[in-house]
Amino acid sequence: MQTDDRPLPDSLTRLLAAAPPTRRSPVERVLPRDDRASMHGALESAVLRGFVYGVSGLVWLVVMLFIARHCLR
Repeated sequence: MQTDDRPLPDSLTRLLAAAPPTRRSPVERVLPRDDRASMHGALESAVLRGFVYGVSGLVWLVVMLFIARHCLR
């Protein structure tokens, strides 16, 4: 395999030269300090995600029941 000896674009060179971001704990990444609105948004998001997963699971269950009923006849 032959390598490409052309120089990297300036933006990519700057990105590769930038220092990596400091590591934060998982709790700091999920919940910012003293921000009740984002906690409420996170709860809303979790409830909505659970609802969507539940409804899609019920739809798949109904579809599988119809397929099983069709195969048994």
